[in-house]
Amino acid sequence: MARLRRRLWIWLATVGTVAATALMTAAALRVQGARSRHRADEAAGITAADLQAADVAPLRFEEVASARGITVNHGPGPRHHRLPEDTGSGLAWGDYDGDDDPDLYVVNYAPGNDPAARAAGTSRLYRNDAGQFTDVTASAGVANRDGFGMGASWVDYDEDGLLDLFVTNCNTPNRLYRNLGHGRFEDVAARAGVADRGWSTGAAWGDFDRDGHVDLYVAHYVQYDERLLPPVDTALHVGSYCVPFALNPGSFDPAPGRLYRNRGSGRFEDVTERAGVANAEGRGLGAAWVDLDGDGWLDLVVANDVSANRLFHNTLGDGADAARPPADAADAFAGAGPKAGATRALYFTDVAAQTGTADVRGSMGISVAELGGMAGAADGLPDLFVTHWVAEENALYMSQRFPDGGHEYRDRARLLRLGEISIERVGWGCAFADFDLDGRPDLVVANGSTLEATDDPARLVAEPLFLFWNDGKQFCDVAAQAGEALTRRYNARGLAVADFDDDGRLDVAVAVNRGQPLLLRNTTPEVGHYLKVQLQGKAAMCLGARVEVAASGHSQVQWSGADVSYLSGHAPELVFGLGTATQADRVDIVWADGRRTVETGVPAGRARFAAPATVTPGLRSRVAGRTGR
Repeated sequence: MARLRRRLWIWLATVGTVAATALMTAAALRVQGARSRHRADEAAGITAADLQAADVAPLRFEEVASARGITVNHGPGPRHHRLPEDTGSGLAWGDYDGDDDPDLYVVNYAPGNDPAARAAGTSRLYRNDAGQFTDVTASAGVANRDGFGMGASWVDYDEDGLLDLFVTNCNTPNRLYRNLGHGRFEDVAARAGVADRGWSTGAAWGDFDRDGHVDLYVAHYVQYDERLLPPVDTALHVGSYCVPFALNPGSFDPAPGRLYRNRGSGRFEDVTERAGVANAEGRGLGAAWVDLDGDGWLDLVVANDVSANRLFHNTLGDGADAARPPADAADAFAGAGPKAGATRALYFTDVAAQTGTADVRGSMGISVAELGGMAGAADGLPDLFVTHWVAEENALYMSQRFPDGGHEYRDRARLLRLGEISIERVGWGCAFADFDLDGRPDLVVANGSTLEATDDPARLVAEPLFLFWNDGKQFCDVAAQAGEALTRRYNARGLAVADFDDDGRLDVAVAVNRGQPLLLRNTTPEVGHYLKVQLQGKAAMCLGARVEVAASGHSQVQWSGADVSYLSGHAPELVFGLGTATQADRVDIVWADGRRTVETGVPAGRARFAAPATVTPGLRSRVAGRTGR
């Protein structure tokens, strides 16, 4: 009887939800149609910078996935018009065998009960040997067999010097593959306490409490039970367009995320409620740890689909064991004074509303950079790029620091020409990377619509990627001039960058929904010198570290592990373009525990920096742990 009542409730809710979906879809289709009809008029807005970029073609890429040995196909078998299969998947770079060649893990899913399809739908690990890849999935034991794969990330969670692999799944247990050495892994997720069976999506690693052990946040999307869904053909027609109920995330209740504190014994404990980061009303797709306000403690950004984004300020550095109450900490973060009658509360406080980041859009991917110099003056704090659904525009939240110590964000996407250009596309994975090594971060974005093709509902609408070249004042999309592969349309999802062939130029891997992944090799002919920074030490020290490189009077900043893309992971090394300079005048590293390493006169090329030998105690000695800030 309870199941029948549940089914009846869902059928009644279907009418309102599908109607809302129809209105949103109709609006999106009108936007696409209107912009397509007026493409001829768009030339009127082209600037001199655009023309220069188009003529010079400053960035070039070639697609080499098959030639280099990467041939897996995502999502075997026919589409079933269900939300999980259209949402994934991602991929992640990581040097699991320690040979300085980044290896690639490509996430896949095994649909239905067809044995052949389930065998073809396993995820794949490709070992990189000098730029050529070999499928070593079977021998490594990381196929994620029977898992509905979403995302992946590499991290040395157990501090044995070997990268381990974490894989998120939809309604099947997450996997934590512990690296045993010699190319073998074992799944220890259940033993470690992270084998969640909900719909897990983006994963982020960082030592939020500064106790010397790297912790894990896992974003969750929606509460999805396919057994309770209406038949596949339940839909509302908008003109000739079919809108399936089961493809709308608003049809499902949000699912709370999970914060797992690393106890340092190979096990994690769920501290979500204690920390105040459940994100219970958010449909989480991405998460990133980064010190947003420069106080030396990692904050948490969560990108939510069709629900408000969250910016969780870490209050553990404020001096009390359980931090300030939410309202008091939020006002302090935004620059207001403390409130009377404050009581003790949680480890984190959501300050999204106070800081201008609580947008209710379809947020997917997250990328982090310092772009303040393009819009006035750099403040040394992270700026946040977030990809969105069609008709919503991508966002660029630029940090604004106030004299009283508070700060907020302002969306500067249109100012830097990243906003309106994206209004007719659906953005997913993204990355800031200096592709021509001129000292300015460029931007690449994976696009792919979730709307079904009107002439064939079995297919999703494919879209071109964005490749934005940074001319110092604004971004110019040069994808159409950057090589044949970037002129084509894809159902792209995850995206991750790495210098896979070790030539100093950053390359791009793209996961394609229902297709083969792309490996875009950077062949840009005129590039500058580079500094490839490798941080060596415990993950708790390296992830979240702030690295500033100064050369020829110009400074650049990157945050290790903060740029998370969508369901994906970039190679851990940080590549800084030096332009014509042959050395970095100064490299300034603030490690995740607050201590500092400074070196001068660092030659171009690969540079390794070792973390301090011991980690400053976190909760037991906050003040002492903030040295170097």
